[in-house]
Amino acid sequence: MVDQSKTRWNIPPLITKDANKALESYPTLFRQILYNRGFITASTAESFLRADEPPHDPYLLKDLEKSVQLIHDSILDGKKIIIFGDYDVDGVTASVLMVQVLRQYDADVDFYIPNRFKEGYGLTMGALQNVLQLKPELIITVDCGVRSVEEVDYAKNEGVDVIITDHHQPFDSLPKANAVICPKQPDDDYPFKELAGVGIAYKLSQGLLEKYPIPNIEFENWADLVAVGTIADMAPLVDENRALVRKGLRSMRFGKRPGLLALANVSGTNIHKVKAEDIGFRIGPRLNAAGRLGSADLACQVLMAETTEQAGRIALLLDQKNRDRQGITKEIQTKVENLYDPEKNKWMLFYWDKDFNEGVVGLAASRLVEQYYRPAIIGVQKGDVVRASCRSIPELNITFALDECEDLLLQHGGHAMAAGLTVEMDKILFFSEKFTKICEQKLENLPLVREIKAEAQVDLIDLHPDLLNYYDVLEPMGIGNQMPLFIARDVECKGIRRIGNSGDHLKMNVSDGKINFDTVAFRFGEYYEQIQSAQTVDILFSYDLNIFNGRKSLQLIIKDIDLDGLKIH
Repeated sequence: MVDQSKTRWNIPPLITKDANKALESYPTLFRQILYNRGFITASTAESFLRADEPPHDPYLLKDLEKSVQLIHDSILDGKKIIIFGDYDVDGVTASVLMVQVLRQYDADVDFYIPNRFKEGYGLTMGALQNVLQLKPELIITVDCGVRSVEEVDYAKNEGVDVIITDHHQPFDSLPKANAVICPKQPDDDYPFKELAGVGIAYKLSQGLLEKYPIPNIEFENWADLVAVGTIADMAPLVDENRALVRKGLRSMRFGKRPGLLALANVSGTNIHKVKAEDIGFRIGPRLNAAGRLGSADLACQVLMAETTEQAGRIALLLDQKNRDRQGITKEIQTKVENLYDPEKNKWMLFYWDKDFNEGVVGLAASRLVEQYYRPAIIGVQKGDVVRASCRSIPELNITFALDECEDLLLQHGGHAMAAGLTVEMDKILFFSEKFTKICEQKLENLPLVREIKAEAQVDLIDLHPDLLNYYDVLEPMGIGNQMPLFIARDVECKGIRRIGNSGDHLKMNVSDGKINFDTVAFRFGEYYEQIQSAQTVDILFSYDLNIFNGRKSLQLIIKDIDLDGLKIH
């Protein structure tokens, strides 16, 4: 159990009288939800709920016009084009998107995705050597490459043109590619900087199809892939991402892409009602499982499958890989937890092992960050180097922190909250010491408290069923637009029972004396006795419609419980 100093429930101020009046066409509680997101007028609220953010002109992206021309000329000249992607969902969806779009032009194009275990992340020299054996005349990277300065120089010296498309933070020196499309590079005028890798590939395809249109082919045909990649990469669902993902989810619901339909079926998702949460917790992990445990080729194959039979066979394989991945992740997490001493390692976790699975160390690191609220680096020793995945907390931009250790690292890069690195064994202790000091400098004067934001404190009677009708227009919900959470005080828990194969979860009925709700509390099984013995508790929860065997019922999904000042999660 985590003491109260490790977590804090944050309740925003009550809606103002003026905003309450302006939003009066919405239910009372929904007005508060809109106000919490910064909407205080009817017009701005309506614009947000429609997700009608106008798409930004793709040609605002630096080097996009240059890229479109080079791609078109390469196609006309019959040049061999290789799309070089990443093995995560963002990279896979971006790769499939680019290949399928270019094949509409009858381009000689194929994709290459490196093997995580043999070649590592991104456009490494080893991966590039393998790509060059395919005799490409143009390489287009997606979701990677903006930090591959030496590799691009090598490719150019071999007479190969290179276009970089990436959304990661670049170094001060950019690769000397023919074109670099990255909204985070200097002097880029694109107004939205948080597109996922697949989002940038989509904008490039949009620019290509706008300048060189093909009858009956619209770039929106690939919006479903943009939704999947953007959500799985945990890009913020605001601004243009919100509009793109909304459009992609609507496209997915027609079930036209056999691979996504098959993945929905094996994960128990109704494709006709798919939401962002389904991609984040069901479809995305199954796509990711391929690259985590081996080659990402299966993920590409399922998305490119043309028949339901072919897609179904691959989806079943991915489903089994995902089950294997879950078990391996738990093993790594447990081993690190048994080694970790919070008193000796106050600022971060850094562990590596020859037997760790490189494909899931990032997932284990994420779980450890959730548990201890400290940056976590978990790696695999391979010969004289360690390859590691890094996960962080909002108080520390981990990519910037790694930049300060550049002299000790062979390779690194990523986002503010997630990154990867490669370090030599003879430098690993120096790196650990330096990175620990950086963490201490950045974090020592901060209250390292996990903050959980709720929309409001409510009486259970306030949870009217009509509120759920408005959740659909809140979609897509995720990073930057979270599922609404609420707090109820002094509720009584009744009929508590363990559920799940190992009793890891709880079901119970909660009451505030006015109304009862059935609830489910995932991963709360170990607190069964404490909750059962408590007279009343405070709960933090989401409000949901449960559909089981055709029956619909309202329920609460508990995210945290306060037992006498001690919050569990």
